[in-house]
Amino acid sequence: MMNNYPIKHIKLLFKSVITSLIILSLSIYSVTAVADVWNKWGGFKDEYKDNDNADEYVWKEETTQLPTYPKNSDLLKIMGPAAYRNYQYLIDGKTLTVGSDGVIRFSLVIRSSSGSDNVLFDGLRCHTGQAIHYAYGITNNEGQKSFNKKTKPQWKPFRSDGVMGYSTLLAMSYFCDPNSVPLTRHEIIQNIKYGKGPVDGLYN
Repeated sequence: MMNNYPIKHIKLLFKSVITSLIILSLSIYSVTAVADVWNKWGGFKDEYKDNDNADEYVWKEETTQLPTYPKNSDLLKIMGPAAYRNYQYLIDGKTLTVGSDGVIRFSLVIRSSSGSDNVLFDGLRCHTGQAIHYAYGITNNEGQKSFNKKTKPQWKPFRSDGVMGYSTLLAMSYFCDPNSVPLTRHEIIQNIKYGKGPVDGLYN
């Protein structure tokens, strides 16, 4: 009996080591699987990204380049605030982008019933419920149109009031999913052309 005692302990120790290795392997697999899901889900960086230095992580906005001035042939009609039926709201589908920083950048034309245009180049963040005016359209003395960059553009909460109160509507109906995650450019264009947002039916 005494000779078998160490052997039993060796067997128990071996089983314990094997069990620990299996648990460790499963843990590594789980972490890898979660990382894969994150990468497929989107992978852009913002305050909500899970990482080893989450407490120190600070969202950094990409450098914003002004797009070309919108052409009528590239404009896509969207809904505007219900109180402003006399205005047309149009997105420049050609230059709309979704950055790796999670910012949706787009040119917007607000056209009055008289045909005059108010043109803006904006950004929108689904996660934080914020929007920004990067630039506005101008026409020089020769009739040439271009964007004039704002000196100190600032991120501000979504608005839903006034003729400029279109950011909430854009987020809900075209740009963001129900979890406040930005859609892809293709999905946004499809939403504008064919989608049914939660505010559809306000007016035709």
